[in-house]
Amino acid sequence: MNSDSLNPKFFWRPLAIVVAFAFLYSGVLTKLGRDWWSDENYSHGLLVPFVIGFIIWSEWDEIRAIRLNPSSLLGIVVIVTAFLLLLGGTLGAELFTQRISMVVMIAGLVIWFFGSRILRFLTVPFGLLLLSIPIPQIIFNKIAFPLQLQASQAAVWGIRLFDVPTVRKGNVIEILPSGATQVIALEVVEACSGIRSLMTLMVLALILGYFTSERRGRIFGNFREMLGGFDFWRMAILMLAAIPIAVLTNAARVTATGVLTYNFGKRATEGTWHDASGWLVYVVALLLLIGVNLVLKKFDRTRTGAAEIPQSKIENPRPQSVLLVIAVLVVGGVFVNWFDRRGETQVERAPLSELSMTLGDWRQKGGEIRFGEATESVLRASDYTMREYLLTDGRIANVYVGYYASQRSGVTYHSPQNCLPGAGWVMKEPELIEIPLPDGKTFKANRYIIENGAYREVMIYWYQGRGRSEASEYRDKINMVWDSVVRRRSDGAMVRVMTSAGGDEAGATRSAVDLSARLAERLGAHVPE
Repeated sequence: MNSDSLNPKFFWRPLAIVVAFAFLYSGVLTKLGRDWWSDENYSHGLLVPFVIGFIIWSEWDEIRAIRLNPSSLLGIVVIVTAFLLLLGGTLGAELFTQRISMVVMIAGLVIWFFGSRILRFLTVPFGLLLLSIPIPQIIFNKIAFPLQLQASQAAVWGIRLFDVPTVRKGNVIEILPSGATQVIALEVVEACSGIRSLMTLMVLALILGYFTSERRGRIFGNFREMLGGFDFWRMAILMLAAIPIAVLTNAARVTATGVLTYNFGKRATEGTWHDASGWLVYVVALLLLIGVNLVLKKFDRTRTGAAEIPQSKIENPRPQSVLLVIAVLVVGGVFVNWFDRRGETQVERAPLSELSMTLGDWRQKGGEIRFGEATESVLRASDYTMREYLLTDGRIANVYVGYYASQRSGVTYHSPQNCLPGAGWVMKEPELIEIPLPDGKTFKANRYIIENGAYREVMIYWYQGRGRSEASEYRDKINMVWDSVVRRRSDGAMVRVMTSAGGDEAGATRSAVDLSARLAERLGAHVPE
């Protein structure tokens, strides 16, 4: 290493930039660190900064040898873009945008001081950082649910190989233990669906592919070199292979749990075995990933020597450039942190437990229905109510309203399209219908026919809050971002009405529409406009 880099004067400027960067992204880094610590889907993020540091340290000689060409113009464009993403994400209560802006900002700073050429040597570190950023809940649910179903389907097939009778309803597997009279339900939740190990395995696949390459600096060269390089495709195949490996190993875990449940009862789903099997899944998946990599390496017929890279020197950035960047980061940090810490507008509302027991001709039947602790921890609603209403002709309907006081932290609704099929319901005949309100206004809602065994129901649901009622969760998300900017509010609710279709589907739909209209009219006190 160059002796100049050991001079204390070399460190103060990078250190000052790091401190200014941390100040600008203090809120983002705090929330990201909290998610890494508490969300097992992204707990690998705790190790990623150390892995990135090791990659840069191990490749330092190669990086120092790059011909540098700092680009102030391109750098400032990328930095401004990152700042706008951060500001928009902060105002719009969108965590993913804020976190992505952090990656873009790092890229802009690198371009400003060292040029864009160095980015190809940092492709893997940037990739690792991106894979450690939690994806939006809406997208996460779309990924997790199909993996749940695939894992449960494969697990049922595996369990039946051992002559264990089982029934699958969505991602719930029912097993009657030998000699028992009570069925045990094994639910293939996100933790066992493959999504948790998938994110970690994709990170490991990228690291494995990178460190087993003999031409690391040339993997991400120009576009033609990259597509023509064996190592690039090997890394891509490894990351794709992580998907079936994650699902299959988790399915094997559920299979083993199912067989043990049949022989030993409920204690096989709890305690030491459950925890140990989770770690075993990671070990087996990693070994399979290493095996795939070894097979792929056998097909490598490339024989090239190390690339001749013109020698250069990473010089200490000019004081003027450093001071300008620090000023931009600090001023931006003051501005963004003020918006982030100003909080949201507090709105008065009545708790959902006080929702009227009478909705038109409908009367509440029985008391409140509460979820178990595990379900509530997944929903993470600020307030909710689930109850049944009875019509004078004897028709019964189930009503659920889940209210979220703030969605700034990433907590948001769980769409019935993700939750109900996981419990064994089949959703059919989707349709957008008009819900007429007593004041003459209307709004659109989703209508489905859902089936589960002998049960056939009409379901209507929509998203309500801040004076809007929307059928589309994506349009509601856009509205939430807008209202967070303009009104400093991100509260809202998901509303669902279900009633038996019976032999009169049209009549059941009319009844559900009527209850939905009466419910929407009364929700204003509980889901503020």
